[in-house]
Amino acid sequence: MKRQPVITGLGIVSPIGIGVQPFWQSALAGRSGTGPPQLFDSSKLPPDCQVVGEVRDFDPRDWMPGASARMAARFSQFAAAAAKQAVSDSGLKQADIPPDRIKVSVGTSMSGLVDVQQPTFAAFLRGEDVWPWACLEFPSHAATSHVAILNQASGQSTTFGTACAAGLDAVNWAARQVTSGDATAAIAGGTETPLSQYSLMAFHRVGVLSKWAGPPSEASRPFDRLRDGLVLAEGAAIVVVEDEADARARGAHIYARVLGFGSATEGAHLRKVDESGQTVARSFELALRDAGLTISDIDFVSAHGNGMRDYDVAETAGIKAVFNRHAWSIPISSLKSMCGQSLAAGGPMQVVAACLTLRDQIISPTINLTSPDPACDLDYVPTRARKARVRNVLIHSHSLGGSHVAMILGSPDYSS
Repeated sequence: MKRQPVITGLGIVSPIGIGVQPFWQSALAGRSGTGPPQLFDSSKLPPDCQVVGEVRDFDPRDWMPGASARMAARFSQFAAAAAKQAVSDSGLKQADIPPDRIKVSVGTSMSGLVDVQQPTFAAFLRGEDVWPWACLEFPSHAATSHVAILNQASGQSTTFGTACAAGLDAVNWAARQVTSGDATAAIAGGTETPLSQYSLMAFHRVGVLSKWAGPPSEASRPFDRLRDGLVLAEGAAIVVVEDEADARARGAHIYARVLGFGSATEGAHLRKVDESGQTVARSFELALRDAGLTISDIDFVSAHGNGMRDYDVAETAGIKAVFNRHAWSIPISSLKSMCGQSLAAGGPMQVVAACLTLRDQIISPTINLTSPDPACDLDYVPTRARKARVRNVLIHSHSLGGSHVAMILGSPDYSS
């Protein structure tokens, strides 16, 4: 019998809430998590560096033992916190699964650059002692290792660095391990802490940050005519993936089936994007083929929607190319309108939100969409959450360099 990967546990650390319930309540209320930086002094930075999506009131000691919390980089702390939530939610520790049958995969773009590499290198240049844990915590695999250690998962662990696609790539890898029988369960997702003076200046120099001069809560405005860039953000989201038969046998709650995945790359430019949306469409088509579904089976698209003018145009064009006339009747929403662009953590955050949409049959809104753009003329669920019949969700992530990934999640109570 074919093994069907399902998601049984959710965990999230986000600018709009730490924990699934606070996050979801904020998302449905259309609450923005963007505002002035509090982690560092931004007063000498350019105007477009004054708004971020920052996680507030996070204490790593709530999620990790004291020694681990002290030595871990912030991106590792976030991953550990989200993983602890997801594992608890799934009941995985009570499932009596051999540790070597549990695998871990985490995606990250910038790893420990901000809170490990930058300050320790600066200390080195000043002739001061380097933090003793630096070489352990700045590698991208540090977060994955913490998740494996804290959950006694001794199966294979792997880390993805495919920029904004890395988190979805990690969840897909986990699902494939379960499907193949190489793992009984997997803990997977993404984590990102890219906020510092230096990193904001780097994003400023490439010209991708929002220049919005109004209230900071309105700076992230995907698909809106007045959008002009992204809001850089931090966060983490982790899920537990296991076989459906195993999950049902132990009475676990199932949020979603992982039905299909598609990946394609424009292969053209590191920064520019093909506004025709052809590669977006190809990733969607591959995911539909993998899932054995047609366009009429998709009830909701969780968009990448980062607020960059060309990215939003390309995504809209890709949706139109795949869904044809159906494109104008399918609801589409961008979580980044509230959470900002958290790079590799963004895709797994969308996975968590999609699972909750399937559970509650309600779609969180794209906030700040108040001025329709003729080039983005689809139904982006503007400003308010919406009740809807949702059986299958298509999730899209778009990476630096023109990489596109798409994942389809289906309701555990519905078969096409």
